Amino acid sequence: MPSASLANPASDLHAPLTSGEKFWWACRFKLSWNQKTEPDMGVDLLLAQAVMGPILESMEDRLLFWRFHRRAAPDDSGHQFSFLFYSDVSALQEINAEIQKNPTLHQALKKKIVERATCDNTSGTRRPEISAMSDASWSPALQKHWPAFIMGVSRLWLGLINEALRDLPPHEGNFDKKLEQIRKAEKTINMMWYKEGQHAFFHHLSAVFGYEPLLIKNVVRF
Repeated sequence: MPSASLANPASDLHAPLTSGEKFWWACRFKLSWNQKTEPDMGVDLLLAQAVMGPILESMEDRLLFWRFHRRAAPDDSGHQFSFLFYSDVSALQEINAEIQKNPTLHQALKKKIVERATCDNTSGTRRPEISAMSDASWSPALQKHWPAFIMGVSRLWLGLINEALRDLPPHEGNFDKKLEQIRKAEKTINMMWYKEGQHAFFHHLSAVFGYEPLLIKNVVRF
């Protein structure tokens, strides 16, 4: 599905950054995909668990909001995995440095599973509003409070990956074995989503909103 439009315009790019001033930042991983076959969505799990997981363990308390974004569509962006977070410029710089030296990422790049990994430049677009990375078509209140919801979803998804991997034998640092285990974990999580997602997610979300009807505007694939 194509990326949604963003909710708020960027702030003045020429204004100096103030220590502690928070913005939305993005680190994006472009994955190899010839678009004639199904995208290898399992690599997303590898990047989430082995690249972003250690960073979150040490830095999550410095990120007011964060989330994962996964997309694969037959366009110029193709298959892309993103980590979006709301914090100050020092957090951006540290996260970028940790990503660039991550050994799992180095192996994925070497094997041409990942084409490139980039983080926002401090001289580029700045988005200070909490609602800035929400969909512009939503109501302002939803734009503002949705980041907390999707952060919880992202944290849950990462937790499921870690739980699935704990049930598998250690990979002893071998990249190919680790990727094989990730694919097994993906199957476990996909089956969990298939069998339990209706009750665990849709039912309880509906209950929070009082079981009110929901308008489905287009045919969607759940």
